[in-house]
Amino acid sequence: MAVLCSRCRGDAAEEQQVTCVMLEGNGCSLCVERAAIRDKIKRLEEEIVKLRAEYHALGTTANAIHEPFIHKLPPEIGSHIFQLCLPTIDPTRLPYYPQKDLLRTLELGAVCQKWRQLAWATPNLWQTLSIVAFPKIMRTLAGSWPGLINEWLGRSGGLPLTISFVYHRSEFDDPGEFDGALGGIIDVLTLHSNRWRNLCLAVDRCTLERLSGSMHLSQLSHLALVVPARCGKFPAQKFVMKSKPFPTYLRLENFSPTSIDIGWNNITEANLSYLTTSECAEVLRRAPALEQFHVEEFLTPDRRTVHVDSSIIHPRIRSLRLPVDARKFLTMINVPALEEWTQDADDEDILPLVTAMVSLLQRSSCCLNILNLQNLPSGQNRLFTLFKATPFLERLRIDFLSTEHGNNEMDNILVQIFYSPPDQYSSHESFLPRLQFLECGTRFKRDAPFSWDRIPGLYRLGHRYSLTLKSVTNTSETSDETAMELLKLVDEGAKFLISDSFEGGDFLENLRKKMDMEGR
Repeated sequence: MAVLCSRCRGDAAEEQQVTCVMLEGNGCSLCVERAAIRDKIKRLEEEIVKLRAEYHALGTTANAIHEPFIHKLPPEIGSHIFQLCLPTIDPTRLPYYPQKDLLRTLELGAVCQKWRQLAWATPNLWQTLSIVAFPKIMRTLAGSWPGLINEWLGRSGGLPLTISFVYHRSEFDDPGEFDGALGGIIDVLTLHSNRWRNLCLAVDRCTLERLSGSMHLSQLSHLALVVPARCGKFPAQKFVMKSKPFPTYLRLENFSPTSIDIGWNNITEANLSYLTTSECAEVLRRAPALEQFHVEEFLTPDRRTVHVDSSIIHPRIRSLRLPVDARKFLTMINVPALEEWTQDADDEDILPLVTAMVSLLQRSSCCLNILNLQNLPSGQNRLFTLFKATPFLERLRIDFLSTEHGNNEMDNILVQIFYSPPDQYSSHESFLPRLQFLECGTRFKRDAPFSWDRIPGLYRLGHRYSLTLKSVTNTSETSDETAMELLKLVDEGAKFLISDSFEGGDFLENLRKKMDMEGR
């Protein structure tokens, strides 16, 4: 009978290597039993691997049998269908956080082996990469990201790339904690930088410097540089590359235009946020081809000073969008080619803003065709002066903050429009004589800022019968008599776009369906 070895008896220290005592050519009984179980486990694991392979093979065969149409499609058609499954990326909307959407690329390859092979062989599916590397995510994925990014971009072949890279660490994070992983990510990204078509960098100063110093952006078309306001305490960011890019679209958020080394001559669209008025004017001065100029919000109070001329004449700006605190900026510019203007007017007293707008229109002598006024306070009757300065206006959109305290201003504007004939029928100066489209609403899209009961009578005047009117209403706000009059006008050729704020859809179409159901 075999005796127990020292390991089985527990005599040996854990780190000491012990050999089982052999008696009559056999090990001790426990060692023999454990060895037998170990061999059995090994055989079972090998069997499991074999069964899994057989299972996946049967799955591939089942997919081919159950979905023969998909598998018989030529690869070119299958690849095109895959591309149609992905969302369309608007490079002007970067930074983009499409984690769920971009995972659709991986989901296509997870269906079956053939789909995976087709997805891997379709470069267009791998042209867009969004990296959101916050510290919590970095702690989980830091080690694997460089390899994953390299594999993703490698599958894109030689196609142009859209890259969105978001990485911020707080003042409490250890600067060197993710340094190795971050360096690996940057190395992989810069390896493909000559193919970047659309780029958004929302990163801290140190990461930006490491990136920009090694990039060759020869194909760059859209550039977005974003620094959150909480990072403003860091030293001024710089964006200087090995080769100077010449983008056509530029977005800057809390990023001074004097801190980037780019070619400005090709930029036709600029979107700015948290820049001072002088910095925004500096962008106008630097970009002579600029046609669309949008400012989301000015940085106040000014924390950075950029010297510009007292007045900047920009001959090619066609589209202008400005926030509420734009009065100072309006005094600094002259835009003779302006055609479309979107202005936020969320202020207790809009008279100073209206005065500045009228001054710019008169100074520029432009032919403004489209005017969008957002978040207007109600009941101030300050807009008539502005509209008299826009005789070429064809499309007008007015959004009031609310109608809580009543709003007769829109009613008065409608009366002025409909009682004033267009230019061709009048020998005297008309009110908005070329207006073809009028949209009226409120911030919460629930109520119309005017009375629908007056609309049929105004249209019956015949002066502005071709005017398209867009707004909202519901059955509790509009009487049955008024609704029927609106239906008659539509049948006679009038144009209304009326959203039903209760039931959804088109208010008049809902009314027609209700009448059909009631047999009227």
